[in-house]
Amino acid sequence: MKVEVTRHRKPDGYATRYWSVVVNGELLAVTLYRKGALAVARALNHSNPDPHVTFLEDSPNPAATPRKPAAGVATYRTR
Repeated sequence: MKVEVTRHRKPDGYATRYWSVVVNGELLAVTLYRKGALAVARALNHSNPDPHVTFLEDSPNPAATPRKPAAGVATYRTR
């Protein structure tokens, strides 16, 4: 799979300020920022082999309950 990040061009050939992600010659995404296009390309190149695990870090103990706030820590309640 060939993934390219280039300046996006209109059909008439005019270069825009947007960035495009092209996979095997087919346009996949257009982003405003280059960093966003690179993040899409990186996600495609380093895909997760296990579909049941997310890229976000899960809590080591999902059944854990949050601790009560310590004294002096603001709690955001409305009256």
